[in-house]
Amino acid sequence: MGDISRHLTYFKVENFKRFESFEMKDLGQFNLIVGDNNVGKTSVLEALLIDSLAFQTFNNLAGALEFRNFKYELKYSDLDVYFNKAINSPRIDFRLSYQDKIEYSHSISIDKINQKVKFHAEIPSGSPNTSETQLHQDFRYSDYYPLPFIPFYRGHDESLTNFYSRLQKSQSLKNKFIKSLGTLVPNLTNIELSAESKNPYLIIYQSHLDATIPLAFFGDGVLKLFRLLAEIIVNNGKRLMIDEIDTGIHFSHFKEFWKVILQTAKDNDVQLFMTTHNEECIRYFKEVLDEDMADLRQNVRNITLVENAQTKDVTAHTYNFAQFEHALNVGNEIRS
Repeated sequence: MGDISRHLTYFKVENFKRFESFEMKDLGQFNLIVGDNNVGKTSVLEALLIDSLAFQTFNNLAGALEFRNFKYELKYSDLDVYFNKAINSPRIDFRLSYQDKIEYSHSISIDKINQKVKFHAEIPSGSPNTSETQLHQDFRYSDYYPLPFIPFYRGHDESLTNFYSRLQKSQSLKNKFIKSLGTLVPNLTNIELSAESKNPYLIIYQSHLDATIPLAFFGDGVLKLFRLLAEIIVNNGKRLMIDEIDTGIHFSHFKEFWKVILQTAKDNDVQLFMTTHNEECIRYFKEVLDEDMADLRQNVRNITLVENAQTKDVTAHTYNFAQFEHALNVGNEIRS
C-alpha cells in the first residue's frame, strides 16, 4: 500500500514535463482544477501519480503512457518523456504534505547509459526511513494495480468488467452503485456479468424492459459515470485524478452527476483532483455545494492555473469555496 491513504494538503514537483517548478497549496478533498488550454492541467494530474512505492509509481506513469498509445512494450527509460526537456537535469523531484503535516520527499532519476531508473523515497525528511530502488528491466503496465487516473477519452473497455467484478463481492456496495448509476439510467434494477467465462461483459436490467442491454450499448454519459463510480470505490481511501470530468455528460445531467460523484467520494474517503474547462460544469458544481451539499464546502477548492506570458511559468491559485462562489456570483472568469 502506497502513501496515498491520506489527503494531500501541499504538492510540489520540479522538472516534470513543462514545469520547471510547480506547487499547489491548501488542498482539500475535492479539488477542481481549471485554466486555459495547454496550461498544464493534465500534466498536474500525471504528476500526482507519484507514490511512496517504486513499483506503484512506475506502474502509474506507465499506465498513463499506455492510455496515450505511447508504446505497447515499455522500458523504464521511456519514462524520460515526463522529464522537463528544457532543464538539463535527469531527475524529477516531488515534495508532498498530508494532513499530519509531515513532509515526504521522492525523486525519480534516469541513467540512460546503463538503462536504469532510480527511485528515492524519504519519509519524512531527515529521518532514517529512507529507501532507494533501482530498476532496469523492461516492463508492461499491469491493470491488476488500480491506476488512480482517468483520461478524458477513456470509454468502454474490459476494465469496467474487472472493476465491477470487485464491487459486486459486497451486496450493499453493489446496491449503492446501482442506485447511483440510476441517475443516468432510467428504471435500472440490476447489473450482472454475462455467463460467458472467456470474455464476460456487463448486462443492464431495467424494469420497463423484458430484454437486457449490454452496458457497451449505452451512451458516453452512462459509461463515464459507471467508470467514475467504480474507480472511486476501488480507490477507497486514496486519491483519484480525473481529466475533463465533464466529458460525455450532457449539461442537463450535471447537477445530479455532481451529487453522485461527490457523495460517493465522501463515502469512500477519496481525494479528487478534477480538471474541466466547461463553464456550465463549474457552475453546477458550485450550485450543488451551495444548495444540497453544504457540509462538503470546507473541503472544496478551486485551483486556477495561470501562465506567465513572459516566463511561461505556471502558478496555481487556490480558492476556498467562499472565494470560489463569490467569483462566480460577481461574474469573474475563474478559468484563466
